[in-house]
Amino acid sequence: MFSWSLKRQIIYGGGTLLVVLAIFALIFYSFFYEAPTCDDGVRNGDEKGVDCGGSCVRLCVGEALNPIILWSRIFNITGDVYSIAAYVENPNLVSKNDKASYEFSLFDESNILIEKIEGETFIPRNKKFIIFESGVISQKKPASVSFRFTNFSSWMKDDTLEPELQINHSSLLSTSSVPRIEGVIKNNSLNSIDTVELVALIFDGRQNTVAVSRTYVDNLLKNTSQDFVFTWPRPFDLGVSECISPLDLALALDKSGSMRSESSNPPEPLNTVKKTAEDFVSKLKDVDQVSIISFGTEASVDSILSPIKEMSFSAIRSLSIGSTTASQQTNIGEGLFKSFEELSGERSRSDSKKVIVLLTDGLPTEPKMSGQPDYPKIYSESVANQIRNAGIDLYAIGLGSEVSSGFLNNLTMDNSRYFLAPNKETLSSIYNNIVSAICPRKPNSIQIIYRVL
Repeated sequence: MFSWSLKRQIIYGGGTLLVVLAIFALIFYSFFYEAPTCDDGVRNGDEKGVDCGGSCVRLCVGEALNPIILWSRIFNITGDVYSIAAYVENPNLVSKNDKASYEFSLFDESNILIEKIEGETFIPRNKKFIIFESGVISQKKPASVSFRFTNFSSWMKDDTLEPELQINHSSLLSTSSVPRIEGVIKNNSLNSIDTVELVALIFDGRQNTVAVSRTYVDNLLKNTSQDFVFTWPRPFDLGVSECISPLDLALALDKSGSMRSESSNPPEPLNTVKKTAEDFVSKLKDVDQVSIISFGTEASVDSILSPIKEMSFSAIRSLSIGSTTASQQTNIGEGLFKSFEELSGERSRSDSKKVIVLLTDGLPTEPKMSGQPDYPKIYSESVANQIRNAGIDLYAIGLGSEVSSGFLNNLTMDNSRYFLAPNKETLSSIYNNIVSAICPRKPNSIQIIYRVL
């Protein structure tokens, strides 16, 4: 046991020591201690590396994902002047890069490097954007271009609010002279914006980029709007157009005895009908499905509904007229019904546009019903009503002088869907008109994207 005097000495001595240590600690922290920072050149605090990661704005190497190059394109502006563009996506949700170096490489048709174009850009967080170089002059005709990033500055966290911008624009104007797009950008944000980069992309019906242009809007004050315009010095190719919907099409062809009324070897007009039908099918798209139905006294499905066009070509080439009088009658109603079955069956697609194209050179003579001489026409019209009620478009081509335009018009119930071909030479142009009618084209589309610089 300590004596009371010794205890008192320990207590006083310990207290004095604590006071001295506190004074030294205060002096040390006041004059010598430096709190960890993100630019002191030392890994400290919650940093994952030297001055990066953790609570630091700067990210460490490997913490950020590389940008994704979606595509790169070259566009001829006029003569030997080109513009080049790369469509890039930054997959990093909360990080940006203020200074990224890049390189475009231009190649000729033989894939030989023509030249390289270097530059620097800003990569905004979590955004798709365009890197654009205009006024590129090349004496050698470039056929392709590649793009890559060559260096990145430090990736930085970015938690600033995205500005609220509203962009409205016109369609593509003056496409045959000086194409342009007019528009208005409105800043609905609480803060003004120094500079906004706007890039216009023009897409064809297959969503291929056919033209790009860039402009800038400066000093966009809060709650204000500014006009902008994109222009190109000359018309450009608007690219491939695409049908709004894929087609499921049944082509019903007459092979009755009258289809060799002009000659027997080769049978005309059947021979020309086959050639023009094959050309018609060849104009359809790869995604379109076709079925070939032929009819004489009876009807048959010569090729089932399929996107494989060679099946249709083979069926058309194999068409022939029956060898007996009994097989050479005209059963239009049965030809329409077989077509209807194909477009209503399991091979038909729910999202397709369904069309039947009927070609005949005469009036229906089958099927017969005792006491009803008009039954072949009545039956044909009944099937046509069923087809139209099912939402299937019915087109009819009457070939030659023996057809009844009134009867075929009644089948379609639409004057624009009946075509009279006075002779076989007019079939090709009629088929072209039908192709245009059954395939409404997707319009060219415009996308305008922005970067706040």
